[in-house]
Amino acid sequence: MTDKQSKHDKAHDLAEQAVDKAVSGDQDQAKKLAEQAKRMDPSAVEEVSKEIEQERKDAEKHSREG
Repeated sequence: MTDKQSKHDKAHDLAEQAVDKAVSGDQDQAKKLAEQAKRMDPSAVEEVSKEIEQERKDAEKHSREG
């Protein structure tokens, strides 16, 4: 794994942690983690955002089917 890839992975993990904190109600920590992830690798934050949107669409589709 290259340094660039590991930095991307770390930023991705931080972005996911930010989402988890936001969901649990810890907005201050969520913001800090998201900002840290953005500084590290903005593309990782965008990637997490797209993953969440896709999961939302999939869940919405399944709820209409079932």
